Amino acid sequence: MSMSSRKVSVIIMTLNAEMYIKNMLDILCRQSLRPVEIIVADSESTDKTVEIAKTYELVKIFDVKRSEFDHGGSRDAALRASVGDFVLFFTQDAVIEQENYIEQITSNFEDESVAMVCARQKAKTDAAHYERLIREFNYPMVKKVRTKADIDVMGVKAFYMSDACSAYRRTAYFDLGGFEHPILTNEDMLIAACALKKGYKTVYDPSVYVLHSHNFTCKQEFKRNFDVAAFMVMHKDVFAGMKIEGEGMKLVKYVSKGLLSRLHFISFFKFGMICVAKFAGYRKGCCVESMGLDEIKENSGLPGWWK
Repeated sequence: MSMSSRKVSVIIMTLNAEMYIKNMLDILCRQSLRPVEIIVADSESTDKTVEIAKTYELVKIFDVKRSEFDHGGSRDAALRASVGDFVLFFTQDAVIEQENYIEQITSNFEDESVAMVCARQKAKTDAAHYERLIREFNYPMVKKVRTKADIDVMGVKAFYMSDACSAYRRTAYFDLGGFEHPILTNEDMLIAACALKKGYKTVYDPSVYVLHSHNFTCKQEFKRNFDVAAFMVMHKDVFAGMKIEGEGMKLVKYVSKGLLSRLHFISFFKFGMICVAKFAGYRKGCCVESMGLDEIKENSGLPGWWK
């Protein structure tokens, strides 16, 4: 298929996204490569998200029952309702600034062995100092095309993919069986792992970006990292023998050095508390198989997912 005739669908996952949706739809409609459709996969918003979205000609509303939302299943259902040869995913709070975003990110599919691509995530203006440095560390300005050979070198980092700002080749997505569901979290990371192991390539392209960051509390970071660890325990066949602590220490050193060199002492103290919360949550999640359901729900950021 000629890349000049590539057909692109965009999927935005929403829940009470009134404050974001108009700006996102406006810039998507101004793209140099115009999508054939924009699917707003909405989980029963109670604000004006759907009302605003319906005013755009390109938009199709895909209803998701909030009680049945699943990171893998809901995205998979929305993708299967799409028509594009390439499908882009965004979370509602990802801010697009580039009017050639779609054209640029899909240009990576000129290599027919590329199954999926993710963009760079830059910190928003309200991000804490340590969050800005975390984004700098995790999203460098160097493009990376990952292959199966990178697994032994990079470990779990080779599987990085983020559906905050991702793009998938439709044929490869279905060849890989789509997003696993039900799944607690990291549906993107799991399908990236499957892609590399099956011989596809994945791409991190920093020339395209979104503004996307969070100022989570220590409690929120604990719960998020509990869920990540629990997810990895539930997928031992994929992650067995792969450690993430080494990469985590590199991040801690990078951020700490950056904060201290800029004399951000209060932020350095807050970052230390965040690191403790993340580590504690991750270690707790590693023990999920020995925990009762009530204890799991108490520690998880998604208690309703556990049955």
